[in-house]
Amino acid sequence: MLGDFVTVYGAELARRIRSRPFVIGLLIGVVGVACFTLLPQLFISLDATSMYRVVLVADPPLAHRAADLLRQDFTIVATLPERTPDAALLKRYKVAAAIAVSRAGSSLRVAVYAKDPGNVAEGALRRDLIPLALEQETALPPRRIATLLKLPIGVHPVSSRFESSAASDAAHGIGFMLIFLLYIIILFNSQLVMTSVAEEKTTRIAELLVASVDPIALLAGKICSAATLALLQMLVWIAAAVALHGGPSTSSHGPAVRVADLIGAHVMSPEMLIAFLLFFILGFFQLSTLFAALASLINRIEDLGSVTMPLVMPNVLAFIVALLALQAPDVPWIVGLSFIPGISPYIMFARMSVSEVPAWQVGLSLAINAAALVAIVIAAGKIYRVGMLLYGRLPTLAQVWNVIRS
Repeated sequence: MLGDFVTVYGAELARRIRSRPFVIGLLIGVVGVACFTLLPQLFISLDATSMYRVVLVADPPLAHRAADLLRQDFTIVATLPERTPDAALLKRYKVAAAIAVSRAGSSLRVAVYAKDPGNVAEGALRRDLIPLALEQETALPPRRIATLLKLPIGVHPVSSRFESSAASDAAHGIGFMLIFLLYIIILFNSQLVMTSVAEEKTTRIAELLVASVDPIALLAGKICSAATLALLQMLVWIAAAVALHGGPSTSSHGPAVRVADLIGAHVMSPEMLIAFLLFFILGFFQLSTLFAALASLINRIEDLGSVTMPLVMPNVLAFIVALLALQAPDVPWIVGLSFIPGISPYIMFARMSVSEVPAWQVGLSLAINAAALVAIVIAAGKIYRVGMLLYGRLPTLAQVWNVIRS
C-alpha cells in the first residue's frame, strides 16, 4: 500500500505542478496579494489628488488662518475672496470641492460646495477648523487653544499581548489576511481534489486505477499531493506579501508597518505561525477528504454542485464568524464555535490573532479536529472504495450510512 501511495503521490504532484491551471492560479494569487497590499496606498494617493484638493473661499484675514489649519489634511489650490462657488469654478481649478469660511457674529460658518457630497471629508474638515471656531467664540489666543486641544491620552494594555494600539491594528489586518488566505486555499484546493476524483469516475478511468492501485492509497496520494501544492501556493503568496510590504514606505501619510516590526511587536509569533500551519493542515485534510468521498458517488460532473453545497456553506459561515471573532474573540458563543471540527480552524486562529487564547483551548481545538479527521478518513475511505465502482443513481443517505457502518 505504501508503494501505491508513493506512486500516486509522485504522479499527481508532477501532473498538477506542470498543469496550466495551477500556474495560472499561482500567478493570479500573486497579483491578488499585490492588489491587497498596494491598493490602500493607491486609494490614499487618489484621495490626496482628488478628494483633498480644494479651493478656499474666505475674506483675506480669515482665509490666512483657515488655510494654515486646513493644510494639515487638504491641498489648497487657490484662495479666493468671498463668493458663491459653482461648477465652473471647480472645473477651472480642477478640484473636488470649494470650502467657504465666513463669520456669523461671533461664530464660524463653514460651507462645502462639492461635485460629490458623499466624498466630502467632513471629519477632517471639522478637526482642522475647530481651533478657528474656538478662537472666534472665546477670543483666546491660538497658542492657548492649541495647548488645550493637545490633550494627552495614555493607552495602557491590560491582559493584552500588544504594547500599543498600532500593534493591535496591525494584528487585526494580519489576522484578516491570513484567515482569508486560509479560506481561499482550503476551499479552492479541496474543490480541485473533488474535480479530479469526479473526472476519473465519470470517464471510467477509476475502474482501471482501482484495479491496479489500492483505493485508499489512491485517495491518500491525491489529497497529500494537493496539500503539498496548497502549501507551495501559500508560501509563494506569503513571500509575495513580505516582498511587497517588507520595506519602508515612502507615503506622505505615514510609514507602512514592516514585517520585521510586526514580529518585534508580538503581532506575529512562532507559536501563531505554527498554529496557522496546523489548522491549515487539519482544515484542508478534513474538507478535501469529504469532497473526494462525495465526488466518488456522482456519475456526472453536473451533479457536483448538489453534493458540495452542504460542505461549502459551513465554510462560508465559518469565514464570516472568523471575521466577527477578530472584533470580539472572547464572546462565549464564538469561543464555543472555535471547538467545532471543520469550522474551528478559521475561528480559533482568528481568536489567536487578536487575543491571548489559553493554551488548553488551542490544544483542545487541535485535538478535537485531529480526532474528527481520523473519523472522516475512516468514513471517507469506505465511501470512496465503494463509490468509485458504483454507477447509476446517486445513493441515498441510508445507503451511504450503511457503507460507513460496514
